[in-house]
Amino acid sequence: MIVKRHIFNQIQSNRGIFLFKHFIVYLFVSIICLVCNLSCGYKFTGSGGPPRGIDQIYIENIVNKTTEPGMDVLITDALKNEFIQKFQGTLVPRQQAQAILTGTLIGIRTETVSRRSSLTSLERRVFMTINVALKSKESERLWYAKGITSSDTYQVVSGDKEASEQNKREVLRDLVEILAENAFNRLADDF
Repeated sequence: MIVKRHIFNQIQSNRGIFLFKHFIVYLFVSIICLVCNLSCGYKFTGSGGPPRGIDQIYIENIVNKTTEPGMDVLITDALKNEFIQKFQGTLVPRQQAQAILTGTLIGIRTETVSRRSSLTSLERRVFMTINVALKSKESERLWYAKGITSSDTYQVVSGDKEASEQNKREVLRDLVEILAENAFNRLADDF
């Protein structure tokens, strides 16, 4: 009987040590995960913005260096909308601005994604690329992002060039919104 009680006490003691060791390991792993999570530099996209102290920005009309007419107006409007939604400062006329956002649409290109035959496309991908800069009133470059590119596909309607062009225009309008969002997010991530 004494031997059984001694064995039982020994088992209970070992179980307590076992549970204590697991608790310590669990606590250690939890602390490591917490420290890593807090120190990784993660932040929500768009939670930043222009450099500290700049809360009044003017967005200049984007320069269009492509053959696609009207894209400069669409991109400028999309950038303004993106800043209105996410920027914690205000958009102001050029004379009141602390910084000026400028940009250039440098390219729109298409490539065939899928084909019906060697001469007939089923689907094409459009790539749109811009360069964007934030400058002080004194024209000092505060931030620059080169080659912000977005792409999307559109259906080619066999035998109907007008429908295919309409599909392409719709994709270009969508890409403008994506590029504006990407440009703002790049600016926010860098500051």
